[in-house]
Amino acid sequence: MRMVDDVNGNSNSPGVGRRRRHRIRLRKPEKKPAIGVYTDCSAPFYVTEIEPWEREERCRFMAGEIVMDDRYHYVRGSLRVPYGNGRGHIRWEVWVEIRPDEATGTPKPERGTYPIGNAPMEGRLSSAIPGYPDTLTLAVSVHYQGRGSLPDIRIQDMAHLLGREQREGVTFQRWLELRPLHAEYHRYTDAQ
Repeated sequence: MRMVDDVNGNSNSPGVGRRRRHRIRLRKPEKKPAIGVYTDCSAPFYVTEIEPWEREERCRFMAGEIVMDDRYHYVRGSLRVPYGNGRGHIRWEVWVEIRPDEATGTPKPERGTYPIGNAPMEGRLSSAIPGYPDTLTLAVSVHYQGRGSLPDIRIQDMAHLLGREQREGVTFQRWLELRPLHAEYHRYTDAQ
């Protein structure tokens, strides 16, 4: 085994051969498409419908929160569906439209004034989840966990397939159907 000490391949021990110096090829950085809050699952459906040049004027983007036209409030949350008899869960990060003025009693809430640990807030799902029938405007409840964690989203409509599966769990066969859709949904950086 040879011990190489310096960049040129020289060794301190006598009798060891010299290594060839290799050139380092510098590659130009590839132009990757900008994936931000505007793409597919990384923003509420109605925000993605706004033309890109209008979004900056009409929307305020904050971490996990979007306010559109100073009256539509969206929060990002985690919708969990159990599988394998409670051994695991499928987690979808979704956007929910809430009405914070009804919950807190203030007409225009500031960022971070949503109730944490209090009664859940009512809301409407604003993300299309693949593998399920129409999930836009599905009634949900938002349960805040605390600072630094996403709120827990629970479906209220138990007649909907997503509501039943969130309550009862999914079978292994259903998990195999959802797995590629789940990977595609969370392929975008903001959804992870």
